[in-house]
Amino acid sequence: MVAATALAHATTAAPHTSTAHQAGEETDGPWRRGRDGKAIGRAVHATLQTVALHEFSDLESLATAHAVAEGVPEHASEIAKLTRSALAAPILDRARRAHRVWREIPVGAPIGDCILEGYIDLCFEDDEGLVVVDYKTDTVAGAAAMEAAVARYTPQAGAYAAALETVLGRPVAACALVFCRPGTAVEIQISDLPEVVAAVHRSLT
Repeated sequence: MVAATALAHATTAAPHTSTAHQAGEETDGPWRRGRDGKAIGRAVHATLQTVALHEFSDLESLATAHAVAEGVPEHASEIAKLTRSALAAPILDRARRAHRVWREIPVGAPIGDCILEGYIDLCFEDDEGLVVVDYKTDTVAGAAAMEAAVARYTPQAGAYAAALETVLGRPVAACALVFCRPGTAVEIQISDLPEVVAAVHRSLT
């Protein structure tokens, strides 16, 4: 069994032996180096999973509740700001206009010699098809660091698309990474998604 998150670290992990991380937990970046950083990341993901997408009246209370649940109540305001930045991303506007929306959905599919599994932060269906959104809460400073982060996380996004396509028998139209920030989130569309998905299949066979 292989976790989709493991493909983001494939250069340092043995193939087909990775253990799934907790949903919403990332392991890279400055915030990932301490307990508070991991807790903040989980709280942001949990808030994005439960907040009303069309109006954010419950955002502050949810951010506070999840901050308390993760043992970091002093970071509630920061968690709210990071969540708000993601909600303001263009891809979230598209999700709000979509026909159907799913959040924090488990997915698993047989690909190659293993079972690929993971949790998709956000998936929606509009006139263009299925779209996968993956939130990132690690800090990324500068263009070079952002380029490296996108390269690192692209296989993970491709893994989510590959699993969905295998289960549903239909293509995923697009994948986007949303890097949450206290100000404006950075949204990155995964380029050449079919080739990224094909690379995932090749890596697991």
